[in-house]
Amino acid sequence: MREKTGTVATACAGVILFSGMAARAQVSPEPTLNRTVNLNYVYAAELGFGGYSLNGLTAQVYTLPLEHTFHDVLREGWALRILAPIQLGLYSLKVTDTNGERISIDQQSVAVVPGAELEIPVGNRTVLKPFAQFGVGHAFGVDVGSSNSYIFLAGARAVSQWHTGATTISLGNAIIFAGDSPIGSGFSEHYVSLQLGVEVRHPLGFKIGTLAPDLGLYTIYYNYPVPLVFNRFLEPDLKIANQGEIGFSIGSATQFRLLGLSNPRIGAGFIFGGGLTVLRINFGFPF
Repeated sequence: MREKTGTVATACAGVILFSGMAARAQVSPEPTLNRTVNLNYVYAAELGFGGYSLNGLTAQVYTLPLEHTFHDVLREGWALRILAPIQLGLYSLKVTDTNGERISIDQQSVAVVPGAELEIPVGNRTVLKPFAQFGVGHAFGVDVGSSNSYIFLAGARAVSQWHTGATTISLGNAIIFAGDSPIGSGFSEHYVSLQLGVEVRHPLGFKIGTLAPDLGLYTIYYNYPVPLVFNRFLEPDLKIANQGEIGFSIGSATQFRLLGLSNPRIGAGFIFGGGLTVLRINFGFPF
């Protein structure tokens, strides 16, 4: 999503595009130095609930994961999840030019990206989950130009599970295509992500009422067939082909509901590799 914010007054010439729907600031003209900073919004939004900082650019996205599941859809044992996540984005660019001038730009965005995911059992251990989402985002800021963008995601996830005593081992894999495009003229982007992950989950050995808390530890490998590109002010673009993630989640080994959610989980993950580190909140093994 390419947000366009207003001009930061300086005595020099140049352009910074920030956060996609595109922030502008005037800076000194040195063609050998990169002064075009486009936020990789799709990557930030796909984090769900997290953010990163890179060379003065900070991106934070907070997602309210609204959804509802219908069981025995099309065939017995199949399920249909209706997705309606609401995303709030907060972006900040704070850099210093070669002449010592400080540049500061802040923007915000809100997006709704509804969609559906079909859960298809394959054998006794595996569930295949094709999905698609399409929505619209809006940018806020001073002198916002093309402030509206389309956002889209599609792909498939699959998860297989094995039980060894009280321990559950899960193997997840996914292929995801995600992108955004401004409504009107402007910068657009997309990427493909191949993912492979493993989680081990085990009860903690005590109960709280009817709850039996458990802990899940996971690791995920990400491959981008076309490298992710992150602009850096006065630096070459950062291109990332591979990343890793380690994380955990806490839930219950027994069935329960909380605020209308069935068996909710919460945890945190740390994504690393290629020169970029990310912290995010997760709601369980993300497959």
